[in-house]
Amino acid sequence: MENQSLIRREANCLSRFDRLPVKSEMLKIIAVLAAVSVVEAFDLGLIGQTVLVLKQIWNLGPAETGLLATCSTIGVVLGTFSCGFLSDRYGRKRVLFWAVFIFTVFTFMGPLMENFYWVVAMRFLSGLGSGAVFPIPYLYISELVGAKQRGVTFAYCNSILVLSYVLPSSFGAWAVATFPLEVAWKLPFLVGGLPIVMLYFIHKYMPESPRWLMRHNRHDEAEALVERLESSLGMEHDKNYMDPAILTAVNEARSGNKPKVSWTMLFKPPYLSRTIVSYSMFSAALVFWYVVMVYAPTILTGKGFQMSSSVLMGGLMMAIGTVAGMVCGHMIEKYGRKPMYIILALLTAGCSILLTMVESLNAWLIVGTALAFFGNAIFSICKLYIAEQYPTELRGTGAGLGEAVSRICGGVLAAYFIAFLIASGNQHAVFWFLAICYLVSTALLAIWGQETMGKSVDATGSSSGK
Repeated sequence: MENQSLIRREANCLSRFDRLPVKSEMLKIIAVLAAVSVVEAFDLGLIGQTVLVLKQIWNLGPAETGLLATCSTIGVVLGTFSCGFLSDRYGRKRVLFWAVFIFTVFTFMGPLMENFYWVVAMRFLSGLGSGAVFPIPYLYISELVGAKQRGVTFAYCNSILVLSYVLPSSFGAWAVATFPLEVAWKLPFLVGGLPIVMLYFIHKYMPESPRWLMRHNRHDEAEALVERLESSLGMEHDKNYMDPAILTAVNEARSGNKPKVSWTMLFKPPYLSRTIVSYSMFSAALVFWYVVMVYAPTILTGKGFQMSSSVLMGGLMMAIGTVAGMVCGHMIEKYGRKPMYIILALLTAGCSILLTMVESLNAWLIVGTALAFFGNAIFSICKLYIAEQYPTELRGTGAGLGEAVSRICGGVLAAYFIAFLIASGNQHAVFWFLAICYLVSTALLAIWGQETMGKSVDATGSSSGK
């Protein structure tokens, strides 16, 4: 009887969260998450222009270029892997706070010594913090925003992230054009350390995830949060409101015969197929990111662009994709995650193949812009899709491990491989590789993927979710 009362209390609280519009106090929370994404994007996005400049002034070979391009990613992989477990154990807010502290401090320290291995070490340590930040925004959005607005809210937040990658590219282009190269590469690092002031806003405005609170039996705090948000919107505190799908999911989560939560559950039914599908989708998206964001300036320079123009064009290609991300956010709430990912992935693969066939610089830029448009839109789907696959007690671990595995496949291994392809002059192979990655992920989604549109994250993450 006591357990049933707890289940109904939890289901009521979650149902009330699920109906909250993204306005007033909720909008402030989303704004802080978006701001964190901006400063994180600046930190990670500066590696493209750093590779380009240091390759020239330090005469880096293919192995050193690959190491510099991937050192942040190696740190990110370890950071995301740790973030998942830590956020499930200690909470989303605490992990976010310390992760921002770590990546801002070590970014600032990057240019303090003009030594290749010092820069690599600082980028690695900064990557640890950045990696721990990565899953937090979409964990928060999946656990705070209702089913009808979850997709579009995350799409807008992610579009801000993508647009923010223009900042280091633009700043890098200005620095390269204004200062000697020996000075220009240092400036973005120094600016990247300034957002440590974000810690104040995280502490003041970010609540803990209500779903995490309830899984740790802190129901009073979760109820106080939902009542505060309802009051800010002029909504009544309906203690009887209950979404049947959420009630079913809570019943399942609170059943006495559930096995102890472990990361190994990600690789057992019913979560195994979800893990394979969502991780492959994100891996393909990250191969795209490293091709366009990290190596686009290098490829464009090889096509005849000036260095400063190459850095700026790489950023511009990402900026164009933000529009696609926002449009995609509305589309996935209307037509679903599965069909939109399949369409966008096929279009991205087609543009990749087309890039191997065009010769003129103008044609290359047109097709490359289309590639950036479709490829960036996909991020609005695959990140959120990972968080929608698992229950609250496993969601952080699933998202964190998903980021880690995807970045190993799409970042460390693929980026290092791409560096050698570019060094050998075989740029066509880079785009064939990207196309194949998208085709494989599309096939897996079509066969095994579940549709999550319009469903509570409690329902999509349950073991009986279809």
